[in-house]
Amino acid sequence: MNLLNQLISYGIDKKIITNLSESILKLSSLFKVESFDFHAEPYVIDDLLENLLDYGFKHHLFSPDTIMERDCFEALIFDQIMHTPEETKQQFNKLFNQDPNLAVHYLYELSKNVNYIKTKRLNQNIKWVYDSVYGPLQMTINLSKPEKDPKDIAKALSKPKDLEVKHGPKCVLCKENEHRYENARMNLRIVPMTLGNELWHFQYSPYGYYNEHSIILSDEHRNMKLSHQTFDYLLDFLELMPEYFIGSNADIPIVGGSILNHDHFQAGRHTFPIQDAKIIKNYGMQNQVEIKHLDWPLSTIRLKSKNRIELTRLACEFFDAWKSYTNLELDIIAKTDQIHQTITPIARIHKGFYELDIVLRNNRTSKQYPDGIFHPHQDVQHIKKENIGLIEAMGLAILPGRLKEELELSLQYIQNGKEDQSLEQHKPWLDELKKKMTIQTVNDLYIEVGKVFTRVLEDSGVFKLNDKGMNAIDSFILEVLHQK
Repeated sequence: MNLLNQLISYGIDKKIITNLSESILKLSSLFKVESFDFHAEPYVIDDLLENLLDYGFKHHLFSPDTIMERDCFEALIFDQIMHTPEETKQQFNKLFNQDPNLAVHYLYELSKNVNYIKTKRLNQNIKWVYDSVYGPLQMTINLSKPEKDPKDIAKALSKPKDLEVKHGPKCVLCKENEHRYENARMNLRIVPMTLGNELWHFQYSPYGYYNEHSIILSDEHRNMKLSHQTFDYLLDFLELMPEYFIGSNADIPIVGGSILNHDHFQAGRHTFPIQDAKIIKNYGMQNQVEIKHLDWPLSTIRLKSKNRIELTRLACEFFDAWKSYTNLELDIIAKTDQIHQTITPIARIHKGFYELDIVLRNNRTSKQYPDGIFHPHQDVQHIKKENIGLIEAMGLAILPGRLKEELELSLQYIQNGKEDQSLEQHKPWLDELKKKMTIQTVNDLYIEVGKVFTRVLEDSGVFKLNDKGMNAIDSFILEVLHQK
Protein backbone atom coordinates (compact mmCIF):
# COMPACT_ATOMS: atom_id res chain seq x y z
CA MET A 1 0.00 0.00 0.00
CA ASN A 2 1.73 3.18 -1.19
CA LEU A 3 0.21 5.40 1.50
CA LEU A 4 1.64 3.24 4.27
CA ASN A 5 5.04 3.15 2.59
CA GLN A 6 4.93 6.94 2.48
CA LEU A 7 4.02 7.09 6.18
CA ILE A 8 6.86 4.76 7.11
CA SER A 9 9.24 6.81 4.97
CA TYR A 10 8.17 9.89 6.92
CA GLY A 11 8.56 8.06 10.24
CA ILE A 12 12.09 6.95 9.34
CA ASP A 13 13.07 10.44 8.14
CA LYS A 14 11.79 12.00 11.39
CA LYS A 15 13.37 9.25 13.52
CA ILE A 16 9.96 8.30 14.92
CA ILE A 17 10.21 4.64 13.93
CA THR A 18 12.62 2.47 15.90
CA ASN A 19 11.28 -0.97 14.95
CA LEU A 20 10.41 -1.19 11.23
CA SER A 21 8.90 -4.69 11.21
CA GLU A 22 6.72 -3.95 14.23
CA SER A 23 5.46 -0.72 12.67
CA ILE A 24 4.52 -2.57 9.46
CA LEU A 25 2.57 -5.18 11.44
CA LYS A 26 0.70 -2.55 13.46
CA LEU A 27 -0.20 -0.46 10.43
CA SER A 28 -1.30 -3.55 8.48
CA SER A 29 -3.58 -4.52 11.33
CA LEU A 30 -5.00 -1.01 11.76
CA PHE A 31 -5.77 -0.56 8.06
CA LYS A 32 -6.85 -4.20 7.62
CA VAL A 33 -4.42 -4.91 4.80
CA GLU A 34 -1.91 -7.70 4.26
CA SER A 35 1.59 -7.23 5.60
CA PHE A 36 3.93 -5.73 3.02
CA ASP A 37 7.60 -5.25 2.26
CA PHE A 38 8.65 -1.67 2.80
CA HIS A 39 10.17 0.45 0.09
CA ALA A 40 10.76 4.18 0.42
CA GLU A 41 8.19 6.47 -1.19
CA PRO A 42 8.23 10.28 -1.58
CA TYR A 43 5.56 12.08 0.42
CA VAL A 44 4.01 15.44 1.24
CA ILE A 45 3.03 14.89 4.85
CA ASP A 46 -0.11 17.05 4.94
CA ASP A 47 -1.46 15.46 1.76
CA LEU A 48 -0.48 12.02 3.02
CA LEU A 49 -2.40 12.44 6.28
CA GLU A 50 -5.52 13.65 4.48
CA ASN A 51 -5.35 10.66 2.12
CA LEU A 52 -4.90 8.21 5.00
CA LEU A 53 -7.88 9.71 6.83
CA ASP A 54 -10.03 9.64 3.70
CA TYR A 55 -9.08 5.97 3.24
CA GLY A 56 -9.89 5.21 6.88
CA PHE A 57 -13.34 6.77 6.67
CA LYS A 58 -14.13 5.17 3.32
CA HIS A 59 -13.26 1.74 4.74
CA HIS A 60 -15.27 2.28 7.94
CA LEU A 61 -12.26 2.46 10.24
CA PHE A 62 -13.80 5.47 11.99
CA SER A 63 -17.00 7.53 11.85
CA PRO A 64 -18.52 10.05 11.58
CA ASP A 65 -16.30 12.14 9.31
CA THR A 66 -15.85 15.06 11.69
CA ILE A 67 -12.74 17.07 12.57
CA MET A 68 -12.65 15.46 16.03
CA GLU A 69 -13.01 11.92 14.71
CA ARG A 70 -10.35 12.53 12.05
CA ASP A 71 -8.03 13.88 14.75
CA CYS A 72 -8.67 10.80 16.89
CA PHE A 73 -7.88 8.40 14.06
CA GLU A 74 -4.83 10.41 12.98
CA ALA A 75 -3.46 10.19 16.54
CA LEU A 76 -4.06 6.44 16.46
CA ILE A 77 -2.14 6.14 13.18
CA PHE A 78 0.91 7.84 14.67
CA ASP A 79 0.66 5.69 17.79
CA GLN A 80 1.37 2.65 15.60
CA ILE A 81 4.83 3.89 14.64
CA MET A 82 6.08 5.97 17.58
CA HIS A 83 7.60 5.14 20.95
CA THR A 84 5.12 3.83 23.51
CA PRO A 85 4.45 6.10 26.49
CA GLU A 86 6.83 4.07 28.64
CA GLU A 87 9.58 4.04 26.00
CA THR A 88 9.19 7.81 25.60
CA LYS A 89 9.66 8.34 29.33
CA GLN A 90 12.75 6.14 29.32
CA GLN A 91 14.27 7.99 26.35
CA PHE A 92 13.48 11.38 27.88
CA ASN A 93 15.10 10.45 31.20
CA LYS A 94 18.15 9.03 29.43
CA LEU A 95 18.64 12.26 27.48
CA PHE A 96 17.83 14.44 30.49
CA ASN A 97 20.68 12.85 32.44
CA GLN A 98 23.01 13.89 29.60
CA ASP A 99 21.60 17.37 29.00
CA PRO A 100 18.09 18.71 29.79
CA ASN A 101 18.06 20.57 26.48
CA LEU A 102 18.50 17.31 24.58
CA ALA A 103 15.54 15.81 26.45
CA VAL A 104 13.12 18.69 25.87
CA HIS A 105 14.23 18.94 22.23
CA TYR A 106 13.46 15.23 21.79
CA LEU A 107 9.97 15.54 23.30
CA TYR A 108 9.17 18.79 21.50
CA GLU A 109 10.24 17.51 18.08
CA LEU A 110 8.38 14.25 18.68
CA SER A 111 5.19 16.15 19.61
CA LYS A 112 5.42 18.18 16.39
CA ASN A 113 6.40 15.28 14.13
CA VAL A 114 3.45 13.12 15.22
CA ASN A 115 1.16 16.13 14.80
CA TYR A 116 0.15 16.32 18.46
CA ILE A 117 1.22 19.94 18.11
CA LYS A 118 -0.76 20.73 14.98
CA THR A 119 1.71 23.06 13.30
CA LYS A 120 -0.34 23.51 10.13
CA ARG A 121 -3.36 24.77 12.07
CA LEU A 122 -1.23 26.96 14.31
CA ASN A 123 0.40 28.57 11.28
CA GLN A 124 -3.05 29.86 10.32
CA ASN A 125 -3.11 32.05 13.44
CA ILE A 126 -2.74 35.76 12.70
CA LYS A 127 0.14 37.45 14.53
CA TRP A 128 1.38 41.00 14.82
CA VAL A 129 3.06 43.35 17.30
CA TYR A 130 1.41 46.43 18.74
CA ASP A 131 3.70 49.16 20.07
CA SER A 132 1.92 50.16 23.28
CA VAL A 133 3.02 52.68 25.89
CA TYR A 134 4.16 49.65 27.93
CA GLY A 135 6.32 48.26 25.14
CA PRO A 136 5.60 45.93 22.19
CA LEU A 137 2.59 43.68 22.90
CA GLN A 138 2.41 40.33 21.10
CA MET A 139 -0.96 39.97 19.37
CA THR A 140 -2.53 36.79 17.98
CA ILE A 141 -5.94 35.88 16.61
CA ASN A 142 -6.33 32.25 17.57
CA LEU A 143 -7.86 30.13 14.83
CA SER A 144 -7.12 26.75 16.43
CA LYS A 145 -9.15 26.82 19.67
CA PRO A 146 -12.62 28.19 20.52
CA GLU A 147 -13.14 31.09 22.94
CA LYS A 148 -14.33 30.16 26.42
CA ASP A 149 -16.89 32.07 28.44
CA PRO A 150 -15.77 32.94 32.01
CA LYS A 151 -19.07 31.55 33.34
CA ASP A 152 -18.32 28.15 31.80
CA ILE A 153 -14.88 28.19 33.43
CA ALA A 154 -16.37 28.90 36.85
CA LYS A 155 -19.01 26.20 36.28
CA ALA A 156 -16.33 23.59 35.54
CA LEU A 157 -14.54 24.52 38.77
CA SER A 158 -17.70 24.02 40.84
CA LYS A 159 -18.80 20.76 39.18
CA PRO A 160 -19.92 18.27 41.87
CA LYS A 161 -17.44 15.47 42.50
CA ASP A 162 -20.10 12.80 42.01
CA LEU A 163 -20.50 13.93 38.40
CA GLU A 164 -16.85 13.41 37.64
CA VAL A 165 -15.71 10.40 35.67
CA LYS A 166 -14.79 7.52 37.96
CA HIS A 167 -12.43 5.93 35.49
CA GLY A 168 -10.14 7.75 33.11
CA PRO A 169 -9.43 11.49 33.01
CA LYS A 170 -11.59 13.87 35.04
CA CYS A 171 -10.55 16.83 32.85
CA VAL A 172 -8.48 17.64 29.75
CA LEU A 173 -5.28 17.97 31.81
CA CYS A 174 -5.31 14.71 33.76
CA LYS A 175 -2.39 12.34 33.15
CA GLU A 176 -4.95 9.69 32.14
CA ASN A 177 -5.42 11.58 28.86
CA GLU A 178 -2.11 10.17 27.64
CA HIS A 179 -2.65 7.43 25.04
CA ARG A 180 -6.43 7.93 25.02
CA TYR A 181 -8.42 7.61 21.80
CA GLU A 182 -11.61 9.52 22.65
CA ASN A 183 -10.03 12.97 22.76
CA ALA A 184 -7.33 12.47 20.12
CA ARG A 185 -4.53 11.82 22.61
CA MET A 186 -3.18 8.48 21.35
CA ASN A 187 -0.09 10.40 20.22
CA LEU A 188 0.27 12.38 23.46
CA ARG A 189 3.41 11.60 25.45
CA ILE A 190 4.06 13.03 28.90
CA VAL A 191 7.06 12.62 31.20
CA PRO A 192 7.24 12.62 35.02
CA MET A 193 8.86 15.45 36.93
CA THR A 194 9.46 16.03 40.65
CA LEU A 195 8.60 19.48 41.96
CA GLY A 196 8.36 20.28 45.67
CA ASN A 197 8.92 16.58 46.45
CA GLU A 198 5.71 15.78 44.56
CA LEU A 199 5.02 13.98 41.31
CA TRP A 200 4.08 16.22 38.39
CA HIS A 201 3.97 15.58 34.65
CA PHE A 202 5.40 17.58 31.75
CA GLN A 203 3.94 17.76 28.25
CA TYR A 204 3.74 20.14 25.32
CA SER A 205 0.54 22.01 24.58
CA PRO A 206 -1.23 21.12 21.32
CA TYR A 207 -2.20 24.80 20.95
CA GLY A 208 1.36 26.17 20.91
CA TYR A 209 0.50 29.77 21.78
CA TYR A 210 4.22 30.57 22.01
CA ASN A 211 7.59 28.90 21.51
CA GLU A 212 7.78 25.46 23.17
CA HIS A 213 4.50 26.06 25.03
CA SER A 214 4.39 23.38 27.69
CA ILE A 215 2.18 22.33 30.59
CA ILE A 216 3.25 20.93 33.95
CA LEU A 217 0.30 19.18 35.54
CA SER A 218 -0.22 17.80 39.00
CA ASP A 219 -0.34 14.03 39.28
CA GLU A 220 -3.49 14.47 41.36
CA HIS A 221 -6.67 15.96 39.92
CA ARG A 222 -7.13 18.86 42.31
CA ASN A 223 -8.27 22.46 41.98
CA MET A 224 -5.77 25.21 41.26
CA LYS A 225 -4.45 26.42 44.62
CA LEU A 226 -1.60 28.87 45.13
CA SER A 227 0.32 28.68 48.40
CA HIS A 228 3.80 29.24 49.77
CA GLN A 229 4.78 25.93 48.20
CA THR A 230 3.92 27.32 44.76
CA PHE A 231 7.20 29.23 44.78
CA ASP A 232 9.09 26.00 45.53
CA TYR A 233 7.40 24.32 42.56
CA LEU A 234 8.36 27.21 40.28
CA LEU A 235 11.98 27.41 41.37
CA ASP A 236 12.44 23.63 41.39
CA PHE A 237 11.33 23.64 37.76
CA LEU A 238 13.83 26.37 36.86
CA GLU A 239 16.64 24.33 38.38
CA LEU A 240 15.65 21.44 36.14
CA MET A 241 15.06 23.57 33.04
CA PRO A 242 16.82 26.94 33.46
CA GLU A 243 16.22 28.07 29.88
CA TYR A 244 12.44 27.98 30.27
CA PHE A 245 10.16 30.41 32.08
CA ILE A 246 7.33 29.00 34.22
CA GLY A 247 4.19 30.63 35.55
CA SER A 248 0.81 29.93 37.06
CA ASN A 249 -2.65 31.23 36.43
CA ALA A 250 -4.46 32.83 39.32
CA ASP A 251 -6.42 30.26 41.30
CA ILE A 252 -9.85 31.94 41.41
CA PRO A 253 -12.52 32.52 38.73
CA ILE A 254 -12.63 35.63 36.51
CA VAL A 255 -8.92 36.40 36.94
CA GLY A 256 -7.78 32.78 36.61
CA GLY A 257 -7.08 30.98 33.36
CA SER A 258 -9.44 28.76 31.41
CA ILE A 259 -8.80 25.63 33.51
CA LEU A 260 -9.09 25.98 37.28
CA ASN A 261 -10.10 22.43 38.21
CA HIS A 262 -6.64 20.91 37.72
CA ASP A 263 -3.51 22.31 39.36
CA HIS A 264 -0.97 23.12 36.67
CA PHE A 265 1.69 25.52 35.41
CA GLN A 266 2.64 26.71 31.95
CA ALA A 267 6.20 27.04 30.72
CA GLY A 268 8.24 27.47 27.58
CA ARG A 269 11.21 28.98 25.82
CA HIS A 270 9.77 32.40 25.06
CA THR A 271 10.39 36.04 25.94
CA PHE A 272 7.15 37.83 26.79
CA PRO A 273 6.66 41.61 26.80
CA ILE A 274 6.46 41.74 30.60
CA GLN A 275 10.05 40.54 30.85
CA ASP A 276 11.28 43.76 29.18
CA ALA A 277 8.91 46.10 31.03
CA LYS A 278 10.37 49.38 32.26
CA ILE A 279 10.72 50.11 35.95
CA ILE A 280 8.58 52.66 37.76
CA LYS A 281 10.48 52.42 41.04
CA ASN A 282 13.43 50.40 42.30
CA TYR A 283 13.20 49.73 46.03
CA GLY A 284 16.78 48.51 46.25
CA MET A 285 18.00 45.38 48.01
CA GLN A 286 16.58 43.70 51.07
CA ASN A 287 18.23 40.51 52.34
CA GLN A 288 19.89 39.96 48.95
CA VAL A 289 16.63 40.46 47.05
CA GLU A 290 16.10 43.38 44.67
CA ILE A 291 12.53 44.74 44.58
CA LYS A 292 11.01 46.70 41.67
CA HIS A 293 7.59 47.99 40.67
CA LEU A 294 7.13 47.41 36.94
CA ASP A 295 5.65 49.90 34.49
CA TRP A 296 3.02 47.37 33.45
CA PRO A 297 -0.79 47.67 33.15
CA LEU A 298 -1.35 44.76 35.53
CA SER A 299 0.11 45.69 38.92
CA THR A 300 3.38 43.76 39.05
CA ILE A 301 6.20 43.52 41.59
CA ARG A 302 9.48 41.97 40.46
CA LEU A 303 11.80 40.20 42.90
CA LYS A 304 15.32 39.37 41.75
CA SER A 305 18.00 37.42 43.60
CA LYS A 306 20.58 34.65 43.51
CA ASN A 307 19.49 33.61 47.00
CA ARG A 308 16.56 31.25 46.52
CA ILE A 309 15.69 31.06 50.21
CA GLU A 310 15.44 34.83 50.69
CA LEU A 311 13.61 35.23 47.40
CA THR A 312 10.99 32.70 48.43
CA ARG A 313 10.62 34.21 51.89
CA LEU A 314 9.93 37.69 50.51
CA ALA A 315 7.60 36.33 47.82
CA CYS A 316 5.55 34.64 50.55
CA GLU A 317 5.37 37.93 52.45
CA PHE A 318 4.02 39.76 49.42
CA PHE A 319 1.57 36.94 48.71
CA ASP A 320 0.23 36.92 52.28
CA ALA A 321 0.05 40.71 52.48
CA TRP A 322 -1.89 40.96 49.22
CA LYS A 323 -4.41 38.31 50.23
CA SER A 324 -5.46 40.48 53.19
CA TYR A 325 -5.02 43.95 51.65
CA THR A 326 -8.05 46.24 51.38
CA ASN A 327 -8.36 49.74 49.93
CA LEU A 328 -11.99 50.82 49.70
CA GLU A 329 -11.14 53.98 47.80
CA LEU A 330 -9.73 51.82 44.97
CA ASP A 331 -12.50 49.17 45.14
CA ILE A 332 -9.95 46.65 46.43
CA ILE A 333 -11.55 44.34 48.99
CA ALA A 334 -9.73 41.17 49.99
CA LYS A 335 -12.66 39.12 51.24
CA THR A 336 -16.45 39.19 51.53
CA ASP A 337 -18.24 35.85 51.49
CA GLN A 338 -15.31 34.56 49.44
CA ILE A 339 -11.62 35.28 48.93
CA HIS A 340 -11.11 37.85 46.18
CA GLN A 341 -7.37 38.25 46.01
CA THR A 342 -4.54 36.13 44.74
CA ILE A 343 -1.58 36.47 42.38
CA THR A 344 -0.34 35.39 38.99
CA PRO A 345 3.29 34.34 39.62
CA ILE A 346 5.90 34.17 36.83
CA ALA A 347 9.45 32.87 37.28
CA ARG A 348 12.55 32.77 35.10
CA ILE A 349 16.33 32.76 35.36
CA HIS A 350 17.77 35.87 33.72
CA LYS A 351 21.52 36.53 33.52
CA GLY A 352 22.19 34.17 36.41
CA PHE A 353 19.48 35.60 38.71
CA TYR A 354 16.12 34.23 39.69
CA GLU A 355 13.41 36.68 38.62
CA LEU A 356 9.96 36.34 40.14
CA ASP A 357 7.14 38.56 38.90
CA ILE A 358 4.17 38.80 41.27
CA VAL A 359 1.08 40.08 39.45
CA LEU A 360 -1.63 41.22 41.87
CA ARG A 361 -5.16 40.03 41.03
CA ASN A 362 -8.66 40.67 42.39
CA ASN A 363 -11.87 39.04 41.08
CA ARG A 364 -14.56 41.12 42.79
CA THR A 365 -17.67 42.17 40.83
CA SER A 366 -20.07 45.08 41.23
CA LYS A 367 -23.34 46.36 39.76
CA GLN A 368 -21.35 48.59 37.43
CA TYR A 369 -18.95 45.77 36.46
CA PRO A 370 -20.84 42.48 36.79
CA ASP A 371 -18.13 40.58 34.89
CA GLY A 372 -15.38 41.83 37.20
CA ILE A 373 -14.12 45.18 38.44
CA PHE A 374 -10.59 44.18 37.44
CA HIS A 375 -11.60 42.30 34.31
CA PRO A 376 -12.06 43.61 30.74
CA HIS A 377 -14.97 46.03 30.99
CA GLN A 378 -18.01 45.68 28.77
CA ASP A 379 -16.92 48.26 26.20
CA VAL A 380 -13.85 46.15 25.26
CA GLN A 381 -15.40 42.68 25.54
CA HIS A 382 -16.23 42.71 21.84
CA ILE A 383 -12.50 42.08 21.39
CA LYS A 384 -11.68 40.05 24.51
CA LYS A 385 -14.14 38.71 27.09
CA GLU A 386 -12.38 35.56 28.25
CA ASN A 387 -10.47 35.49 31.52
CA ILE A 388 -7.15 37.32 31.48
CA GLY A 389 -4.89 34.48 32.49
CA LEU A 390 -1.16 33.98 32.69
CA ILE A 391 -0.41 34.36 28.98
CA GLU A 392 -2.34 37.62 28.54
CA ALA A 393 -0.96 38.96 31.82
CA MET A 394 2.53 38.63 30.31
CA GLY A 395 1.54 40.67 27.26
CA LEU A 396 0.57 38.02 24.68
CA ALA A 397 -2.99 38.49 23.43
CA ILE A 398 -4.89 35.30 22.59
CA LEU A 399 -7.88 36.74 20.73
CA PRO A 400 -10.90 34.71 19.52
CA GLY A 401 -10.87 33.34 15.98
CA ARG A 402 -14.18 35.08 15.17
CA LEU A 403 -12.21 38.33 14.87
CA LYS A 404 -10.60 37.31 11.57
CA GLU A 405 -13.85 37.52 9.62
CA GLU A 406 -15.32 40.26 11.79
CA LEU A 407 -12.38 42.58 11.16
CA GLU A 408 -12.63 42.00 7.42
CA LEU A 409 -16.34 42.88 7.58
CA SER A 410 -15.53 45.82 9.84
CA LEU A 411 -13.30 47.29 7.15
CA GLN A 412 -16.18 47.12 4.66
CA TYR A 413 -18.47 48.79 7.18
CA ILE A 414 -16.01 51.63 7.81
CA GLN A 415 -15.31 52.17 4.12
CA ASN A 416 -18.75 51.83 2.57
CA GLY A 417 -21.24 51.36 5.41
CA LYS A 418 -21.96 47.72 4.59
CA GLU A 419 -23.53 46.22 7.69
CA ASP A 420 -23.46 42.63 8.93
CA GLN A 421 -25.22 41.04 11.89
CA SER A 422 -21.92 39.76 13.33
CA LEU A 423 -20.72 43.36 13.73
CA GLU A 424 -23.43 44.36 16.19
CA GLN A 425 -21.15 44.10 19.21
CA HIS A 426 -18.46 46.14 17.42
CA LYS A 427 -20.73 48.99 16.25
CA PRO A 428 -19.91 51.59 18.96
CA TRP A 429 -16.18 50.99 18.41
CA LEU A 430 -16.47 51.05 14.62
CA ASP A 431 -18.55 54.22 14.61
CA GLU A 432 -15.80 55.95 16.59
CA LEU A 433 -13.18 54.66 14.15
CA LYS A 434 -15.21 55.95 11.20
CA LYS A 435 -14.98 59.46 12.62
CA LYS A 436 -11.17 59.30 12.60
CA MET A 437 -11.08 58.51 8.87
CA THR A 438 -7.70 56.77 9.30
CA ILE A 439 -8.70 53.14 8.63
CA GLN A 440 -7.63 52.12 5.12
CA THR A 441 -6.65 48.45 5.54
CA VAL A 442 -7.19 45.51 7.88
CA ASN A 443 -3.69 46.21 9.23
CA ASP A 444 -4.98 49.59 10.42
CA LEU A 445 -7.69 47.71 12.29
CA TYR A 446 -5.07 45.43 13.84
CA ILE A 447 -3.45 48.53 15.33
CA GLU A 448 -6.81 49.54 16.79
CA VAL A 449 -7.26 46.05 18.22
CA GLY A 450 -3.87 46.47 19.90
CA LYS A 451 -5.15 49.66 21.52
CA VAL A 452 -8.21 47.81 22.80
CA PHE A 453 -6.07 44.99 24.19
CA THR A 454 -3.98 47.56 26.02
CA ARG A 455 -7.22 48.73 27.63
CA VAL A 456 -8.09 45.11 28.42
CA LEU A 457 -4.86 44.84 30.42
CA GLU A 458 -5.36 48.22 32.07
CA ASP A 459 -8.88 47.22 33.16
CA SER A 460 -7.34 44.14 34.79
CA GLY A 461 -4.83 46.12 36.86
CA VAL A 462 -5.78 46.60 40.51
CA PHE A 463 -3.59 49.67 41.14
CA LYS A 464 -4.17 52.00 38.20
CA LEU A 465 -1.16 53.88 36.92
CA ASN A 466 -2.45 57.26 38.07
CA ASP A 467 -1.39 59.27 41.12
CA LYS A 468 -3.88 57.61 43.44
CA GLY A 469 -3.01 54.09 42.33
CA MET A 470 0.75 54.70 42.25
CA ASN A 471 0.76 56.12 45.77
CA ALA A 472 -1.29 53.18 47.03
CA ILE A 473 0.93 50.45 45.57
CA ASP A 474 3.99 52.32 46.79
CA SER A 475 2.58 52.28 50.32
CA PHE A 476 1.70 48.58 49.98
CA ILE A 477 5.23 47.64 48.89
CA LEU A 478 6.85 49.74 51.63
CA GLU A 479 4.66 48.14 54.28
CA VAL A 480 5.64 44.65 53.15
CA LEU A 481 9.29 45.71 53.22
CA HIS A 482 8.77 47.18 56.72
CA GLN A 483 10.04 50.50 55.46
CA LYS A 484 6.93 52.44 56.49
